[in-house]
Amino acid sequence: MHNPEIFVAFPLRRPLLKVKATTLTRNILFPALALSLLTTSLRASSAPTSETYSHPLLNQIFEMHSLAESGNKDATRRLVAWLEELTSEQPDNGILLVYLGSAYTLASRDAFIGPGKLRYLMSGRDCMDRAVAMRPDDANVRFIRAINNYHLPTLFNRRSIARDDFRKLVDQLAKDPEVVDSLTSLAIYYYAGLCFAQLEEESNARASWEKGMDLKIKGPLTAKISDELNRLTPTAAGQ
Repeated sequence: MHNPEIFVAFPLRRPLLKVKATTLTRNILFPALALSLLTTSLRASSAPTSETYSHPLLNQIFEMHSLAESGNKDATRRLVAWLEELTSEQPDNGILLVYLGSAYTLASRDAFIGPGKLRYLMSGRDCMDRAVAMRPDDANVRFIRAINNYHLPTLFNRRSIARDDFRKLVDQLAKDPEVVDSLTSLAIYYYAGLCFAQLEEESNARASWEKGMDLKIKGPLTAKISDELNRLTPTAAGQ
């Protein structure tokens, strides 16, 4: 029985966003959706070459989402409010939309039990579905939906969508290993392996986790992959 800790997803190769100059002075910041287990690894890694990382807003983005993720309800409210404004200005921006969807799931976490909690959750689901429909080949967008859906309660019937997303993401990585950052690739292989294991596709689970190990990224997520591999039935080769 796989019972991984809950992570909130973050595409580590961030696409360049169209942001008005006036928004750069706001105190409300756009979220970088960070993998909790990879926070230390990300901070210790070498500086990314993508020019989108050079934008001074991005470090603030990481900090704001960290606050929201840690349970800061005010940060979550501000995060949602700003993203709602940005998506109203750019309704066809799939990147903004999928981030708003994920922010709604944080708002659902903070809401009292009742209609409001469910409304935020359903809004997050709908935003992420629309974003993937807009950008079906964008691995970062699909990853955010996949990892959010994976951790939704099973009564919402989203686990199968998460599994399909992770299967597609593994296929994308096979065609283009640089479609996402290496840390995001590691997370994809980890969660894809869990999905395959749930479907009793042991050979696919093993292959996915082994690809994650091949990335040779030191950190707690790699340790989790190693643990999962050790739990698998030994192969005929004795591995």
